[in-house]
Amino acid sequence: LAASWFATHGTRSRALPRAGLAAAAAAAATCAARSSRCEDKPQASQGCPFGAPAGSGAERRPAALEFGQRPSTSRELVEGTDFAVFRRPAGSKPCTGHAGEALPRAAEGCLAELLDFVCDGEAAPSVVLLGEVHDDKVAHKLQLKVLQRCAAACQKRRRRLVLSLEMFEVDVQDVLDEYVLRKAIREVDMLQDARPWGNYRQDYRPLVEFCRDHGIRVVAANAPRRYVSLVSREGAASLQDVLATAGTASALPQLPLPPPSPAYVQKFVETIASQMPASPQGSSEGAGCPFIGFRTEDVREVKPEMMAAQQLWDHAMANSVARAIAGDEVGDQPPLVIHVCGAFHCAHGLGIPEALPLYWQQSQKPEADASRVWLPMDDLVSKLASNAGDVTSAPEDMVGPKPSPPGVVSVVCWPASVQQTLELVRGGRVPGALATMGDWVVITEETWAEQGHG
Repeated sequence: LAASWFATHGTRSRALPRAGLAAAAAAAATCAARSSRCEDKPQASQGCPFGAPAGSGAERRPAALEFGQRPSTSRELVEGTDFAVFRRPAGSKPCTGHAGEALPRAAEGCLAELLDFVCDGEAAPSVVLLGEVHDDKVAHKLQLKVLQRCAAACQKRRRRLVLSLEMFEVDVQDVLDEYVLRKAIREVDMLQDARPWGNYRQDYRPLVEFCRDHGIRVVAANAPRRYVSLVSREGAASLQDVLATAGTASALPQLPLPPPSPAYVQKFVETIASQMPASPQGSSEGAGCPFIGFRTEDVREVKPEMMAAQQLWDHAMANSVARAIAGDEVGDQPPLVIHVCGAFHCAHGLGIPEALPLYWQQSQKPEADASRVWLPMDDLVSKLASNAGDVTSAPEDMVGPKPSPPGVVSVVCWPASVQQTLELVRGGRVPGALATMGDWVVITEETWAEQGHG
């Protein structure tokens, strides 16, 4: 049941047009494994290893790139050509695959409606999860638009805004604060010490620089790579031993993590494990990702260590978002937290959305017993929703997408053919994935970069 559900409605949905979607899905799965970060970087003797040669003048912030500006070859996005916005019907929930359950039909929306909902709506959320395929240029431009609009709305309402990024690890938070908030260090030094991703300069720098110019905190949300690598090879118990004396322990979720939900495991199998290529014949070591250090065969076999490593990413980011909501300041309303992450981590209500209620609850009740046994996510989400009288609560045996928890909105950007998707929707053949991947789904033109737009 789960396999057929995800084959029809999941991340690799064949309902969305154009064969390029399958390639995009494979790219997203690869990005989820962080292979996009396995890039050769220049040696230290060449200057800044993130692309600033010695004596290049990179110690100064280049004005041409401030406020997210692009080279002259880039143009403004055109809605309906470069992207299209879709919204799950208000009050509906994703289809779980249970027999007889009606599949919700997404409705075509627009960017202005999306921005009003996440930034200015009467029931403005506390958390906006922006899911992406990491090399999607259109998604990155849209993220800046969301950030700018939310900043204006929060300033008007005297509400704090926080930007949380998967692309930085929790142990570099002080470096980001010194650069973004205190403006005490140079950008070249931040780049050297904060270990940004290889595509930082063109894709994430505009977000960080906007925050720096407007006094918005940037949260380094992800688990350190070295810890994910350790867990993928030796299991979570090995990390517990390390964290017993590590200074970063307080910024990471409490171990052991709760067991993954059945839906999460099935999604991992369908969208990551099944797409990993087999190791070459005659290879004793097996293929894998040299950046993280896992073997392809371990992923294909869905070994417990690999599931634990994948969960560590999701739970670390959920914990970071919850800590950002709690914050250190006292105000009349909680801040708005925008979290940018790979689509796997937030699509279908799985991953970060599943884990958030636990850490959110903990941040609101510091007196809770830290030694208590954590409940599986399905149990906890169901209990919290039941206590709140939430009719959209997920059954404990649910396999398939889940609704976002209260106060959380997911916006998933996905590369495909914009024109063909619009033709399907306007012709009454609405792809099911548009109503299940997120509360809002933005189809971005998969050929945009190929058309020379930057």
